[in-house]
Amino acid sequence: MKYIVQLIPVFFFVICDFNVSYGASLLKAQDFPKTFADLTFSQRIAVLSEGYEILESVYDKEGRCISGCAYKGINIEEDIKKSEQNTADARNQMYSLGYKIGNNNKFMKTSDNYAQASPGCIPRKYDIPAGQTEPVGEPLMGTPQITSSYGFRKHPITGEQNGHKGIDFYTPIGTSVFSTASGTVAAVWNDDTCGNGIKILHSNGYETIYCHLSKQLVAVGDKVSAGCEIAKTGNTGMSSGPHLHYSIKYNGNYTDPKNWIGRG
Repeated sequence: MKYIVQLIPVFFFVICDFNVSYGASLLKAQDFPKTFADLTFSQRIAVLSEGYEILESVYDKEGRCISGCAYKGINIEEDIKKSEQNTADARNQMYSLGYKIGNNNKFMKTSDNYAQASPGCIPRKYDIPAGQTEPVGEPLMGTPQITSSYGFRKHPITGEQNGHKGIDFYTPIGTSVFSTASGTVAAVWNDDTCGNGIKILHSNGYETIYCHLSKQLVAVGDKVSAGCEIAKTGNTGMSSGPHLHYSIKYNGNYTDPKNWIGRG
């Protein structure tokens, strides 16, 4: 009996330790209707504190969302409507900040009032103004091919209907990735979907997310300037080939990036 009593606390500690070991496994496919909305409060905090992003919403044959849902049970039509409203809200806010839709359907400042502080980074993407605080422009040099736009599609790997929460650019592994606005690195992580990912917080409610990276060149808490290199592209996570997944969020909601990058 003496030995049994001594073992009980050790056994209890191990069980507790496993229960708080959350992370990427919580974002894997679960039995219906297991979604992010079904996680306990402590599980949600554990996932969000690590910076994990649910980049795709998946629907069953009846059109109900079963993974990556904005809320439990949302259908495709509701999700599309919500996404369109998020984008409209973000677009109106850009107008209020002094932007207009210019060439190539892309936002441009109505006056050149950027803070011209030198970011002091090499390499640097010089078509992104040094003092830019909103994520306007592309995170890669040149105009790489867009292999998947923001919106709703059939997933190239699983074949399921899904909502794609960003834009995919084709690019060879090891290509430089640049921050599209000045900000603070909020998360650097790895999971089964995004692979190696980075999330940056910007001004006026904007966030940018970069996935499938081969190398992350920044750490949580780093201050980054607009146009500075933050990562190298790769093929990590759920990826059908080398590419960069790029997302923009406004006030916590995913937004169609096409007016911010000028393509879609």
